[in-house]
Amino acid sequence: MRPVPVGASAVLDVVVTPEMTVRFDELGPVHPVYATYSMAKHFEEAGRKLLLRYLEPGEAGIGSSLSVEHLAPAWVGDAVRVTARCVELRGNRLTCECTAVDAEGRALGRGTTGQVVMSEEAVQARIGARSRSQRRTGSGDALPHPH
Repeated sequence: MRPVPVGASAVLDVVVTPEMTVRFDELGPVHPVYATYSMAKHFEEAGRKLLLRYLEPGEAGIGSSLSVEHLAPAWVGDAVRVTARCVELRGNRLTCECTAVDAEGRALGRGTTGQVVMSEEAVQARIGARSRSQRRTGSGDALPHPH
């Protein structure tokens, strides 16, 4: 991975859709507003968007941590700008501060994401079909944790 400068950022613009509102699998629809878990997904996507510019051929990033503080609601049809900004690069680990604001600049949320850069082969070893079948049968050695 090429060094990611502290302060480098990426922006993700989204418009809240009904699919991004609070709907639980068992409980169904709860609130007709932008869900915290949708914001979390967008934080991760913005962080990944930043990281992709710095990956070398044969490298892949995988999420390792996420925190979200949801500050204010947004409704279906509202524009949301999510920004991920590099605050630390330590070895193969990228940490981003993330913010979500509406079209008026009102803070909707803040948090952090962490990503680990590994070879594409190492990522496939952790998440590929073979790893899954080994987990189900109990065969194979445990794979190293990215931390």
